[in-house]
Amino acid sequence: MHVSKCKLCTDIHSHLDVLKQKYPNYYCQPVSGSGSIYSKICLIGLAPGLHGANKTGIPFTSDFSGDMIRNILEELEIRDIFITNTVRCYPEKNKPNKKVINNCQRHNITEINKLTNVKSIITLGSVAYYQILKLYNICGNSNKFTHGNIIKLNNKISLISSYHCSKLNFNTKRIDKSMLKEIFIEAKKVIVNE
Repeated sequence: MHVSKCKLCTDIHSHLDVLKQKYPNYYCQPVSGSGSIYSKICLIGLAPGLHGANKTGIPFTSDFSGDMIRNILEELEIRDIFITNTVRCYPEKNKPNKKVINNCQRHNITEINKLTNVKSIITLGSVAYYQILKLYNICGNSNKFTHGNIIKLNNKISLISSYHCSKLNFNTKRIDKSMLKEIFIEAKKVIVNE
């Protein structure tokens, strides 16, 4: 099933219908990943931002997090990247519940399986991190989420975990631009050394 046809989460779709009335020019649909499926780096966030991907239909665009990511990609000259989210629809109050997260796992599997050249997966936040571990049958209890952690998912792919680049995390100084930039530098090192 293509992401755009997904209707598994009826509450999310009702919420998107309300948003479409409030923001008639917004995308307000499930958001697919963006970039080349031949990319060596994959970035996975939490969910579309209300005024970001929910507006544009393209992950990490048109909001604080999107501007931060795009700026770093430009500075580091990273063009070989596939960008997606763990949850494909903007959840109410930007807080997806477990059912929504698990329903979207089928889309994660589909997208990751298409990325035949991927060497490095960057996860933003603990939800994305644990969903990717689950996808690769790696125990989360013995691989706790920490910023900057690098683990091998298999003999070909490394996972690099990062705090999410949300405005809240920047305002509370949980993460800053240099910390986030270092994550992408590590991803570049991984693909060079593979």
